[in-house]
Parts: sequence; structure tokens; C-alpha cells
Amino acid sequence: MGRPVVSNTNCVATVGSAKVKFHGGASWLYNLFSKFINKALCNALQEQICPLVEKTVAGLNPKLKTLNVLAKVDKYAEIEYSMVSSPAVSQSSIDLNLKGEFYNIGKHQEPPFTPAVFSLPSENNNMLYMALSAFTANSAAFVYNKAGILSLYITDDMVPKSSPFRLDTKTFGVFIPQIAKQYPGLMMKLLLRAEKNPSITFQPKNATLQATGTLTAYAIQHNGTLSPLFVLNLESSVSADVFVRGLSVAGHLTLNEMKLSLGTSYVGPFQVGSVDSALQTVLKIAVIPIVNVQLDKGYPLPALGKMNLVKPQIQILKDYVLIGTDVDFTG
Repeated sequence: MGRPVVSNTNCVATVGSAKVKFHGGASWLYNLFSKFINKALCNALQEQICPLVEKTVAGLNPKLKTLNVLAKVDKYAEIEYSMVSSPAVSQSSIDLNLKGEFYNIGKHQEPPFTPAVFSLPSENNNMLYMALSAFTANSAAFVYNKAGILSLYITDDMVPKSSPFRLDTKTFGVFIPQIAKQYPGLMMKLLLRAEKNPSITFQPKNATLQATGTLTAYAIQHNGTLSPLFVLNLESSVSADVFVRGLSVAGHLTLNEMKLSLGTSYVGPFQVGSVDSALQTVLKIAVIPIVNVQLDKGYPLPALGKMNLVKPQIQILKDYVLIGTDVDFTG
């Protein structure tokens, strides 16, 4: 079932020698029989060692059963952390290969891409190292897009009141005059929708998200009817800051670049460049903060029992994020 289990296949214990020497009282008499006492002590120790080893090994399994092999994220997604191969055990460490893949809850469908092979650096300053590959992040994008939630309606109440920019036909009429003429004095609504799975890449000290989608603008009629104004094709590049909070990995996005092209116009021809700065403002002050609230909630890391990470540090490397940390177990 992908969960680690340990068992004892064999145990042989040998006590090479034991020496007992008595002092005081009738010790001279007891020391005459020390050879027989030494042998009896060796035999007694040998008989005790293997049962203690077997008990200790068996006692590990209840703790290993606490590994969150399937960790729920929210009502849409869960992460599977099942083992994909037997652990590699050396004199100084144990390496575990875990799946680390997002799935829609109750429906495990593989994405149309495969994980890239990567290897951990020879770090040895911390007790535990965890590496999350770009595949893990991209499987999350696949799952949320498949769940149909990578779309967002943007309305004026989502724009800070302190902003001079308002989501209405008056403001957009400055850039596209025919909007103000055809739909005077109306509020507007924007629909931002992903057209395909966002793509996350990890390069040394840099995490980037590339997204392709559409932005549809509507005028809200007084009776609530939505009148389409235009549809823009959108390509955006977003930088991601990755950090650890508790037993979760979280993130924060910053917009780098956005490219717009006209898909359809219902108000006549206009230059897309005229609304570029306005829509970038909308993304920065209305959309990115909403996404960051979700990312700030974090996504569960693999953990055992009452495990706490002590002073975790993150490095973004090629194709994966490396978390180095000490560990404390309570209870």
C-alpha cells in the first residue's frame, strides 16, 4: 500500500567474553568458580539480545503507520506520498523515494507528463532533507485545472477602495471610448480563465509559473444581465517565493510579465496596448492577492506522528526544491 514497514528476518547475537571478579568477604571462594559464572553470564546475555532487538524493530511499525501516505489538501485535492521503491539504507542515512503527486479527491488520474529524474546533493548538515520536484507542483496545476477552479470573476469590490482605478465603463472608456458610449455608467465584471495547465519550472534560486488563459470583459446591465465587451488572450509569467510553515510548504506569487492579444471584440476595433497597464493593475491588486491567500495556507509535507521541523531552510535548485531541517518529535 506504499507505506513503509520494517520486520526482523534474522538475529544472531554472540557475546565474545565476560569477566566477573568478586571482592571482599568470601570472594576468594566465589572467584574459584568465576569461569563457570562468566560462561553462564555470556549465555544469559546472548539469550536476551535478540528478543530485545525484535521488540524494538516491531515497535517501529506503529510509528511508521502515522506517515500521511494520502494527505488531504482541500475539497478538491489530496497528495499521495506512498513509497515507490524500497528504501536505500547506508551506514549514515536512509533514502526514501515517495510519490509526491496531487490527485483529485476520489479520482486518481495520471497527468499527461512524467517526472524528471533528479538526485539530491550530498548535504549532511541537517537531520532530514526533503526534495519536492517540479512534477509535484505541476501535478497540482493539472488537478486544479481539471477540477475547473482555475477561473475567477473579478468585480469592482475586489479592487481596494484607495485605488483610483475602478472596474466600470467610465474607467475603461478612457482607453476604449466606444465602451463608455455604448454602455455609459455601468459597472464591469472580468472573467479570468486558464486555457491549459499552468507550468511551473524550478531553476537555481528561481521558481517561475507560466500561465495561458483568456480575459473576458462584461458590462453589468441594471437588470444584472452581462453584456460581453471583449475577449483577450493572455500569457503571463509569475515568480514564486517558496517557504515552509509548520509541516506545510507554502508560496507567494509576484507578477513578472503579461502579454495580451485581442481574441474577440464586441465594441469594435481597439488597440490592446491601451488597456495593458489597466489590466496589469487589476491582476496585481485583485487577482494575485487572492491566489496568495490560498497558497499561504500551505500544502502538507510527508510527516510521521507528532513531528516538528526545526529551523527549516529552502533551496530552489534545478527541477526541485530542497528543504533541509532538523526534526523534533513530541509525545
